[in-house]
Amino acid sequence: MRPARLRTSSFRLTALAAAVAAVSLLPAGGALAGPGPGQQSGQEPRQVEEILVTGSNIRRNRDFDTPSPIQTLGYEAIEEAGASHVQDLFRTLTVNAGSELATSQNARMGQSQFSLRGLGVSGTLTLINGRRAGVSPIATGDGSFYTDANQYPVNMIERVEVLTDGASATYGSEAVGGVVNLITRNNFDGFEFGGEIREYSEHTGRLMNAALGAPFDGGHFAMFVNYYEQDGVFRGDFDWLRERDNNGNGQLGTGSNWDSGTGAGRYQFASQNENGDWRRSGNTVADTHCGQPNPIGVVNTFAASDNCRYSFIDQRRLVPEESRFQFFSTFDYDAQEGIRLFSEVGFSSNEIRDAIGGAVLRETVDHGGFLVPASHPFNYFVRQPGQDGEGMDVYTLVWDPAAVAADPTRAVDVIFRGRPLTTFDGALAEDIIRRFDSTRIMTGADIDLSPNWSLNTSFMYARTQASDRQPRSYNGGTFRDRINDHTWNPFGIAWADPDAVSVKDRTSRAGNSAADLLSFSSNRVFEYESVQKVAEAIVSGDIGETEFGTVTAAFGLQHRSFSFEDIADSLSYFRLDGRGDPVTIITADQDVTAVFAEAIVPLREDVELQAAIRYEDYGDGEGGDSIDPKVGVRWQADDEWLLRASWGTSFQAPTVRQVAGSIGNQALNDRVPTDAVPGGACNDEADGFNAALITEGGDLEPQSARNFNLGAVYQTDSRFTGSVDFFVYDYTDFIQTGEDFQTILDNECRDDVYTPDPRVGRDPSGQLNFVTSSFINVGEVHASGFDIRLAQEWDVAGGILRLHSDTTYITEFDIDDDGDGSFFDGAGNRNRHIGFGSLPALRSNLGMTWRNDMHNIAVTARHISDYDDRIPGSSGYDDSLNAIDYYTVVDFQYGIRFNGLIGGGETGFVVGINNLNNQDPP
Repeated sequence: MRPARLRTSSFRLTALAAAVAAVSLLPAGGALAGPGPGQQSGQEPRQVEEILVTGSNIRRNRDFDTPSPIQTLGYEAIEEAGASHVQDLFRTLTVNAGSELATSQNARMGQSQFSLRGLGVSGTLTLINGRRAGVSPIATGDGSFYTDANQYPVNMIERVEVLTDGASATYGSEAVGGVVNLITRNNFDGFEFGGEIREYSEHTGRLMNAALGAPFDGGHFAMFVNYYEQDGVFRGDFDWLRERDNNGNGQLGTGSNWDSGTGAGRYQFASQNENGDWRRSGNTVADTHCGQPNPIGVVNTFAASDNCRYSFIDQRRLVPEESRFQFFSTFDYDAQEGIRLFSEVGFSSNEIRDAIGGAVLRETVDHGGFLVPASHPFNYFVRQPGQDGEGMDVYTLVWDPAAVAADPTRAVDVIFRGRPLTTFDGALAEDIIRRFDSTRIMTGADIDLSPNWSLNTSFMYARTQASDRQPRSYNGGTFRDRINDHTWNPFGIAWADPDAVSVKDRTSRAGNSAADLLSFSSNRVFEYESVQKVAEAIVSGDIGETEFGTVTAAFGLQHRSFSFEDIADSLSYFRLDGRGDPVTIITADQDVTAVFAEAIVPLREDVELQAAIRYEDYGDGEGGDSIDPKVGVRWQADDEWLLRASWGTSFQAPTVRQVAGSIGNQALNDRVPTDAVPGGACNDEADGFNAALITEGGDLEPQSARNFNLGAVYQTDSRFTGSVDFFVYDYTDFIQTGEDFQTILDNECRDDVYTPDPRVGRDPSGQLNFVTSSFINVGEVHASGFDIRLAQEWDVAGGILRLHSDTTYITEFDIDDDGDGSFFDGAGNRNRHIGFGSLPALRSNLGMTWRNDMHNIAVTARHISDYDDRIPGSSGYDDSLNAIDYYTVVDFQYGIRFNGLIGGGETGFVVGINNLNNQDPP
């Protein structure tokens, strides 16, 4: 699930108290949180004459402007955003849309990704100092891989440079929507320590970080460490969520997104047929204890006709418990004149704890349920004789403890349909534990080949290991055995009144223990691993002169390999866990060889041409090959006006998941009733089920895009800067599931009649298990819009006052998702039927900052326009139900710095409030 801008009021405090000190112990004159770009405290900065500028492989001066638009978040902007994690920077970038910040009920919980232009999390390439940052082993539902931005400590970042047009000619696959380049604080000198407490309206987050950097003879090193932890929050802890559900009465009723028809139990009379199979018949009775609280006062069930439904709003955490350790270090050394060695080492370990209460048992045994024999000590069901309306003798199943107490032989065999519920649900639910351990090592050398030519070589190794431990995987056959040998009590009295004593034997107690649960329950453990290796060599230098200046060029060779392993849980693989989810063990490799070239040619004194081309080969069956050019022109019209334009193609190769197939899970809405028969009526309202999504792989072509950008920059001596860029993307052959999972499911109830689809899997009772589709190259997207940035500075009251605004407006995002030539308007839509994610038409930030040597104040208003939740081909769209309202929040931050308060360095205190106007999510 991709919740739209899930934000609650939060209070951010950094104070010098206990372990909540934000202290920067630097030599006098240092900055609050380390040096700014190119600065060091205590000494003159080391001179670097030429650097790699984002968007180019040619080394140029830092102030070089590329023809492509680049948005930069400097160190001060990062500080003013109050960022504790890299994902906190997403809201400062209006060009970012469709990122997953707070997923729930899936393996991506705790991770986040950049998504420029709303073209999907795998359509943005994330770099660290111009080199690839590694790949998470967890794919999205459409089989796409991405870089987990949360694995990097924020305090390592000097600035973020965002290239907002396609860049495959420079960087290769995935750079369709653009590139995010995290530039690290390589020149940091001194020691820095910081602490932070974030008090949200529902939970608390705690952060500690430190940085250490120093020069040595011929070199420099720096290291950055972060540790973060946060409390978990169940869904029902959010007042706004409870208030909205079920018409605002706070009770989560039938038709809610947070309950299931497979609940606390419903029962029917059981009898054996001629084959000895147990069958159910007669009237259905909901569990008598339905709607009663468990021993800790939580009501997890409610009656709905002859069924006892289960509310699972508080059985899963919307915000997980999380603990995250992050480390990053840089090193460089002048080995000899003209040879500079450098390296980066990063490591992160992230543990995420979701929770799960009464999990569903999908594999049933006896006619869609489980036999409970008459001999069970808590089976108080009897058959009561009577007559129907026509005077015929009938027997009705009723719950009658008094009758059974008087004569235990009156109890009858019944079939139970429900899930195993215990007193260990809700706040006492078991933890789903997910862990990500990521390592990234990069090493390389800069070698001066001549006064005008240099060689840059590097090798990057990134590995992430992930594990997913999911408790409460039940074995249906063993569960039935435990009922029949009286080890497990399936009736609601077990959790409503666990100390109750059986009226039959006067000895047995109703409650089930944790040991009883473990007698038929196991932990499913899945393991994933991704390894990416990148070896690269680039030579660059001057190749000639024109009357207007020097022509420079770069030539490069790159080899990338990616290996992926998905090791399924053994019980699940051999169908011994009772869930019935189809699982596979997948190992896959992908190798890429690329050659590329780039040149910068001055056409006039004020006009410069940048041209690049790249060839990448993935090999047969692994994605094919692609040739991608890019051309850009920059015209410095006068001292105030700069005009720029660029055109190029980009591509995104099929991932190994898309080639091999993918299995995920997602909550789907199902209108098919249990025990439905073909041709029967569908329910008026849908039940929500967390189903397995199976997407079969195939022979796929690379996704490709043509992109164009036209922009202007205006700067004045009065310290005003403004820019506007118009962008166009034509994205073709994008890889998606052939048909959306929800659409496949909806089609089973087209015209309100149940028509089974062989791609939909159900258990014997008819409950949804899985839906199958396939990956194909299909469709295209035509996108266009504007980026507008304005900033003005003044000298005010001994400091600098700055007003700034950033706006992205999407004018077109037309999607043909099935290749039939008909387009769907995806601008201002959630787009959950496709892998692009939410795309509000307008995102805008308006900010004011004032700072001097001691104080800084930042106030920022962030606006996201309203958008819809429409699905192509779906019926019954209602603006009042499906529209997602606009969202405007105001963030405030104040900081103060003191020299010499602690030691001889600088000490800073920051207090901030995000969502100052206390807006609930729309």
